[in-house]
Amino acid sequence: MKRAALLVPLLVAAFTATAANAAATETTTPATAGQYVIVLKSTSDPSSIAARYARDHGAQPGFTYHHALKGFSAYLPAGAVRALREDPAVAYVEPDAVAHITAQETANGVKRIFAPDNASLKVGDGVDERVDADVAVLDTGIDHNHPDLNVVRRVSCLNTSTCTDNSGVDDNGHGSNVAGIVGEIDNTIGFVGVAPGVRLWAIKVLNNSGSGNASGVVAGLDWVTAHKADIEVVNMSLGFNGTVQSVNDAVNRSIAAGVVVVVSAGNNNSNVSGQSPANVADAITVSSLSDSDGRPGGTGGGFGWCNSSNTNVDDTKSNFSNWGAGVDIAAPGDCIKSAYRDGGYSNYSGTSQAAPHVAGAAAWLASGSNKPADRAGVLAIRNKIVSAGNLNWTDNSGDGVKEPLLDVHDPAVFPPGSGGGGDPVASFTSSCNNSTKACSFDGSASSDP
Repeated sequence: MKRAALLVPLLVAAFTATAANAAATETTTPATAGQYVIVLKSTSDPSSIAARYARDHGAQPGFTYHHALKGFSAYLPAGAVRALREDPAVAYVEPDAVAHITAQETANGVKRIFAPDNASLKVGDGVDERVDADVAVLDTGIDHNHPDLNVVRRVSCLNTSTCTDNSGVDDNGHGSNVAGIVGEIDNTIGFVGVAPGVRLWAIKVLNNSGSGNASGVVAGLDWVTAHKADIEVVNMSLGFNGTVQSVNDAVNRSIAAGVVVVVSAGNNNSNVSGQSPANVADAITVSSLSDSDGRPGGTGGGFGWCNSSNTNVDDTKSNFSNWGAGVDIAAPGDCIKSAYRDGGYSNYSGTSQAAPHVAGAAAWLASGSNKPADRAGVLAIRNKIVSAGNLNWTDNSGDGVKEPLLDVHDPAVFPPGSGGGGDPVASFTSSCNNSTKACSFDGSASSDP
């Protein structure tokens, strides 16, 4: 029996801190001049060393640390700083600092596709305005209680003979990360997705180890297609080694029903022609770009902050990503910050993370009254995404085919029919006949840019 597997080679950092702590800024502001934190070597006694420096060097000790680390804080005259740094019992001395809580962070992937640069999208402004579209995520489930995710429905198609409504929790974390990239809410916590606040449908087809049967994946697609009137986009950050015809056929039939299907290219550094459903011609197949700073130009640093063994280079194809003529578009997929299970946040790497960036872009194009009705409508959305992409990155795959990089900066494309964006404006005139007590109103001058 064929089994699907998550297309993610590394869980580089998964943590379940509160949203506020997870979003704390990494930059520091100096505290009062002369205030320092002194960290001692593990065998040293903080209290005795603090007392000695108070006696001999005029230090004014503050906190004494015995558990999280060995050391103390203190106000230090310049001579005491020099003495401490030369003391063999001291590991290091650093200026005290003030940490600031950052209410919400725009992750590098969202920056790299220029979503915050498009004023019509208003991504990352901290105002909870939600994209009017529905995206199904076929994955390990989604944390439906996560405060940063707008999960409107969940269903489990795992290890059962039928897809069960109001069932299926994310017992892995991958699905919540993927869902967050698609549409984390633009609010005061965590991160922000490509299509903030989009309605998310959790379709659980993978278990807590990230695998599931082809039969369950097909059942999930079948369930989505049955709800085609409500679902515009489906994200599939999963795949099979080799072609699984039943899965490919189910993808094609969902597309024919008017559902945009976005799939990850796979993480084998091989041609997508050997990977289902990445080898479905009408699906949007997404490879992974490694981007370390959210900016073009290839001048960012490495990825050691999230994984010490990550050797990828800024603005190049991720070394794990599949490639080939079957890839439609690239998107950021390396060390992507997003949601996690149990209300937490995480960093993941893989084409699994690249695909939901594109699913979010597709949600924008299918939003409101722009839902596709058939295959032609789906392909029109795919063509818009591909045509709007840029080539400002390095494709080192050697396949001779450079796919464009997702780019949503243009308000003429994102959102559809935006005309440059702006809020609706109501304008009307009225006239009344006093004798008949009748009035007429004309609102034809109203606009919705």
